[in-house]
Amino acid sequence: MFCKNCGKQSDGSQKFCTSCGTAFQSTDKSNPKPVTPPIVNLPKNEAPVTKKVIWALVILAFIGFGIYNSLDEDAIETNNEGISSFDSGNSEQAIQQFKEAANSAVTNDTKINTLKNLGYVYSTEGQNDLALNSFKEALTLATINSFDYYLISGEIAVLEGKPNSAQLSYTKAYELSPNNFQINNALNLFYLDLGEIAPQYANYPKALTHAKKAYEVSSVDVKNIATQNLGIAHFLNENYDQAISFLSPYANNEPYAAFWLGLAYLSKEDHINAKLYLRKALNAGVEMPQEIIDYLNS
Repeated sequence: MFCKNCGKQSDGSQKFCTSCGTAFQSTDKSNPKPVTPPIVNLPKNEAPVTKKVIWALVILAFIGFGIYNSLDEDAIETNNEGISSFDSGNSEQAIQQFKEAANSAVTNDTKINTLKNLGYVYSTEGQNDLALNSFKEALTLATINSFDYYLISGEIAVLEGKPNSAQLSYTKAYELSPNNFQINNALNLFYLDLGEIAPQYANYPKALTHAKKAYEVSSVDVKNIATQNLGIAHFLNENYDQAISFLSPYANNEPYAAFWLGLAYLSKEDHINAKLYLRKALNAGVEMPQEIIDYLNS
C-alpha cells in the first residue's frame, strides 16, 4: 500500500502513514471503514510523528564534566558552553564549540566525550555523514571492549542502518555499566524506534524500563533530557497521565515537549489543552503532519 498523499510505502498494517500522518482507507470490503476525519483520538501506538520531531527532542545525551580535569580545563569549559548553546537553540554555535573542545582536549576521555556530543548535534541537524565521522573518530580513541567502545559502536550502527549490530553493541555496553545514563537512554530510543530504523525491534515496554532507569540515574545536567524522554516513553505505552506529568514542566520552553504533551492530551480527548500545546509547538516551528494541522483548524 502506498500513501496517496506522500507516496511512502506501508506494510498494510498501519492505519496512518508514518511519514505524513494521512489516514489509509481500508481495503477490506467485508468490513468497510469510513475515511478518518481530522484526528480526535490517536490510534494505539501510532502517533503522527516526523523525524525532525524525534531528533530534536529524543536523542541528546550530552556529556558535561562533573569531575574537573586540569589538563583539559579549556576543552571542558568549551564543551559545556556548547551544551548551553544547543539548549538555547543555537546548533551552529554548538557545533563550532564542540569542534574546538575536541581539538583542544588533551586526554582521550575528554576528546571522546566532546566528539560524541558533536555527533549528537550533527544528528539533530540531519547531517548523518558528519555525525558518523565524529562517532568514528571517537571510536578510534576508545579502548577496545570498553563501555565507550560498545556505546559508540551502537551509535554508528544506528546511523548506518544496522539495527542488529546496534542492539548487540548496546547490550554489551549495558552489561558493562547497567546503571549508566547514556546506555539506558540509548536503549530507550532504540526500542521506541521513532525513526523507523528497525520496526521489528520496537518494544515499548522495554523502552519504558530503560527510560525509567535513565531517569533514576541521570545527573542534574541531563535530568531534563531524561524526564522528557521518560514522558515520551509513557505516552507510547499509553500511560497518558504519566506522560503529561513528566512533559508539562518543559512545555512552555521546549516546543517539542509541547508537541508530545499536546498528543497526550489529545489521546485523553482533552481538546482544549491538546490544541493549546499543539498550537504552541506549531507556532514555534515544529513540523507537523497535515492531519494535526487540520485538527487544529477544526
